Amino acid sequence: MQFTPAYRRDIFVESLARELTIAYIIQRSREMKVDIAAIECGPDHLHLFVKQWKNWKIPVLVWPLKTYSSRMMRKGHRYLFSDKLWGKKFWSCGYFHRTVGAVNSETVKRYITEGQKKHWKELEHRPQRTLLGYSA
Repeated sequence: MQFTPAYRRDIFVESLARELTIAYIIQRSREMKVDIAAIECGPDHLHLFVKQWKNWKIPVLVWPLKTYSSRMMRKGHRYLFSDKLWGKKFWSCGYFHRTVGAVNSETVKRYITEGQKKHWKELEHRPQRTLLGYSA
């Protein structure tokens, strides 16, 4: 599954925002008795590998995860992303999901945990802009 913050803002560049969001999603999934086998963020999205969700329809599974994490982040940690998001929005309205019958669970876990590193490398290599860099 993939969730995207509102306006596809890069709120997960802030490591505390990333860690807290993941913690809230894991907390809610445990309350729902759903197993999250892997979870990781890119700067502007979050991937989840959900196991043991057969008792849930996908939209019914997504709604409490997004709602709870959004409410907790806005209620207690708005300062981490107030420059990028405003109002009552945290997540965008949609989500992406795909069942993974064609590959084994280890492949999906590796994609989620290792595959997201490419997004962070792109950010690390960006040169810092200076005021002098804007003068031509």
